[in-house]
Amino acid sequence: MIRNILHIGMGVGVVFLGLVALVELLGYVTWYLMPRDAESMQQASEFEEMMGRLVQSPTEGAIRVVVPDRHPRKAKAVHRVMEWPQKWERQFREAPMLKKRVAVGELPPVEERLPENPLVIVPPHQNGPYGGTWTRFATGPRDIGIVEARFAYEGLVRWDPMGQKILPNLATHWEISDGGRTYTFWLRKGVRWSDGHPFTVEDIFFWHENVLSNEELTPVVARDFQRGGEVMAIEKVDAYTVRFRFRRPNGLFLKLLAWGRGYEMLRYPAHYMAQFHPRYVALEKLEAMAGEHGFDFWHQLFQDKRDWWNPDIPRLWPWVVVAPPPARPSVLERNPYYWKVDPEGNQLPYIDRMTFEIYDRETINLKAINGEIGMQGRHILIENYSLFMENQSRGGYRVLHWITGGTGGESVALNLNHKDPVMREIIWDRRFRIALSYAIDREAINEVGGFGIGQPRQPAPLRTSVHYSEAFEKAYIDYDPDKANSLLDEMGLVERDRSGMRLRSDGRPIRLAIETMSLNNRVLELVANYWTAVGVKTEIKEEARQLYYERRKALIHDAATAGGEVQNPLLEPRLFVPYNVGSSHAIGFTHWLLTNGKRGETPTGDMRRCIELFWQIEETPDEAEQVRLFGEIIELNRKNLWVIGTIGSMPSIMLVHNTFRNVPEVAMASWSVRTPANTAVECYAIEP
Repeated sequence: MIRNILHIGMGVGVVFLGLVALVELLGYVTWYLMPRDAESMQQASEFEEMMGRLVQSPTEGAIRVVVPDRHPRKAKAVHRVMEWPQKWERQFREAPMLKKRVAVGELPPVEERLPENPLVIVPPHQNGPYGGTWTRFATGPRDIGIVEARFAYEGLVRWDPMGQKILPNLATHWEISDGGRTYTFWLRKGVRWSDGHPFTVEDIFFWHENVLSNEELTPVVARDFQRGGEVMAIEKVDAYTVRFRFRRPNGLFLKLLAWGRGYEMLRYPAHYMAQFHPRYVALEKLEAMAGEHGFDFWHQLFQDKRDWWNPDIPRLWPWVVVAPPPARPSVLERNPYYWKVDPEGNQLPYIDRMTFEIYDRETINLKAINGEIGMQGRHILIENYSLFMENQSRGGYRVLHWITGGTGGESVALNLNHKDPVMREIIWDRRFRIALSYAIDREAINEVGGFGIGQPRQPAPLRTSVHYSEAFEKAYIDYDPDKANSLLDEMGLVERDRSGMRLRSDGRPIRLAIETMSLNNRVLELVANYWTAVGVKTEIKEEARQLYYERRKALIHDAATAGGEVQNPLLEPRLFVPYNVGSSHAIGFTHWLLTNGKRGETPTGDMRRCIELFWQIEETPDEAEQVRLFGEIIELNRKNLWVIGTIGSMPSIMLVHNTFRNVPEVAMASWSVRTPANTAVECYAIEP
């Protein structure tokens, strides 16, 4: 009996030890799935190799630990574009749902619906198949409105998947002449709107003459469309050739068209929108129509009719709205006249329809983890990164790490236009800003707020950008509280109160409030603690969006969060130059710039030099010269550190259902390239 008990005890012991060993193994796997630094990445690689040796036959059931590349620098598995060769026969195929409509006479044959020279999209993985529904989630009806920018993005030209090269789109080619004053575009012949009506220069002309030049529709013309105090002129060379002329050179115009200005001018099909414009319809009749739709003025009706939710307006998009909000779900279906094909002549898009359901962010993330999403990065919260990684197999999806074209982390901008003269003097001293940078422990911030996958850096251009500067990226990022204290002492801020806070010249303690729209921001909380530790009392002020912007506009903030484009900073250089309301550090100078000196504060010194350098960039179409000039701006930013970075290079997380094809493994994720449209979503496909 005793022997039996011993056998049972030994058996239990073996099972227990086995469970302990299994728990240990799973612990190692979980840990190594989330390496924190270069050394950990190396250890993860060694662990994977070790596990490979333990499993002699890597067949079904073998254990394999795959460590993702969270900081890729190159595109991987992306589409290409080409023109349909003239020597190829015009034999095209279409989706089954369109074949049925052709069969009953609702549509003409696909060859008649496509242009003479359709744009060819070469998918990264495979051609087709047709069919399926792309399921997406949004936080509200307005959030669904991203379809125009993020999924259509049909302008004259487009950015490539990495935001490094401009590709043809509705324009087959273009010419820049007269030193950047004249831009000529040749349109793709035979393109049709979604109702079958021809798309020609007349539609662009309608926008220029009736929208851009109409003060009720466009009270303020964007700087991108004017130079030398004059709005650009337009010339119709022929039905498929358009020319824009500027009084002064507009060196960035082509880049700006790829950025989004290009599709703004293609929102207005003349044959449809003319019925809502007083140039073509009596004003009295229009005002009556506006009243019937609940509007006070004709221009409100006009804007409503051209907006994304109108299912009646013809589009050039791959999918068009058929069931706008409040429909649940909201639905877009394929455009039968879409003007792109794959190399085999299959008309795009492959996917039949796209649906949007509305939920709060937390529910969206739960549904994503449960595998209910098609492909989405919007509203996918980095706080749930571990859950996303752990549930890939169960949820039937994969996690992709795309390159974030923005700062990819929190940056803080001190208000250089502070209304308190004492505080202003302190903030203007570059030693103060540099001291605050040295006071930040970015490695600790990365662990707590970046989940170990960010990188300590200043808000410098990315390594993938032609404007990259290692000197700026790594400037003043070492954690050195002694150096921080030394610089603050050197400024004369040596007197402290009983709590250890440094005193201003008027005897009051220095206090900073970092204003933000985000709640429970762990990164900012740590920054506030680090700055308080060197005697600069700092707190976080969480505000509603409207209040946040109003306080910055009034210049009554001490500091505010800052973010912006760091892949293509020339498109929106708000981090580097006072440029728009997003330039949190220099809004007073921004007012001066935007009003041509009529309001705001006149910039001086290095700040004025940055503005003058950017003016030079705007006037040269020479890309090498643009890079050289912006390099000077970057160096002035490195020297002055007007915006203080914490961590960055956080990847943009894309959750992709395992049935999806032709979604790139790595691409650029950024507003400036209209992600994911820069990856040719029209060639995404769904396996049945």
